Amino acid sequence: MSRKSHLNDFKMNAEGKYIYTGAVYTLQNHKQAGVRLGLLTAFAFLSVISSGFINAAGLNNTFYVIIPYILEVVCLFTLCWNTVRLLWARGKFREYVYSPVKNRIPSASLALGIFAGLGFICSVLFMVLHGFETKPVQCIIYLILKAADITLAIIIYKYFPTLIWEQKN
Repeated sequence: MSRKSHLNDFKMNAEGKYIYTGAVYTLQNHKQAGVRLGLLTAFAFLSVISSGFINAAGLNNTFYVIIPYILEVVCLFTLCWNTVRLLWARGKFREYVYSPVKNRIPSASLALGIFAGLGFICSVLFMVLHGFETKPVQCIIYLILKAADITLAIIIYKYFPTLIWEQKN
């Protein structure tokens, strides 16, 4: 399937306007499912971004603590972008939009969880090797937020496949 093969699903009607004739996917209970997914993604966003504002040990100058966080932010924005696309469509997707979104949300949440876990491990490793740098409270809060990131990513990853889609032509 080529990148622009979805253009074959647009046909011109008698008035000269293009009409989409391809498959449309509808999310059952889109309001309830959308709110649930939106809230989970919003909490993940708040947790990841707020952990970046904490001045915990190793976050200022240690590459093995910073790199997992940067990758976590990239995965977060992929997750947020695709969740917004899902919410914006109000549960109705054309196939060329549905196919990427149905794959990207679970994969972005899984990658988010992996990088949050890696960030957690690297932070603990830094604290074992170098101590808390006189910031024990910030370090504990940072680790709690990383644990929340992991938990939310797993919840989103497990929740998304439970959504029920109907194909309409």
